[in-house]
Amino acid sequence: MTTPSEQDIRDLEDRLAHATRQIDLDALDHLYADDVIFTGVTGAMCGKSEVMDEARRGAAERRAAAETKHFVASYDKTDVKVISRPDTAVTNYKFVVTIERDGAQTKHAYRTTNVWMKRGARWQVVAGHTSAAQP
Repeated sequence: MTTPSEQDIRDLEDRLAHATRQIDLDALDHLYADDVIFTGVTGAMCGKSEVMDEARRGAAERRAAAETKHFVASYDKTDVKVISRPDTAVTNYKFVVTIERDGAQTKHAYRTTNVWMKRGARWQVVAGHTSAAQP
């Protein structure tokens, strides 16, 4: 089995970032394994159904905010690190979510670790952990 290049894994992370920014439910469903385990910033653990429910809520909130007020959100990754093996890869990065609404700007910074696994011909996130970081 061939080990994927660092760029291959970065490309997967870019697809995940794009799906997250756009709240692309189909892409998120494809990129997250059905048995994925996440630990969030509060320490709570959840699975795919909770992650997808949160994405659906976020999409609805974004639509509502766009209809009623000026609303801009961004999601920017930096300091991406990659370790890869033939069927597993680990990524770690910092990301900052910036929300601008009614002239006010709020930033939240996080650090995330994702574990990617190749299942058949497809790579998916099987575990993830996010914690708060300094902006």
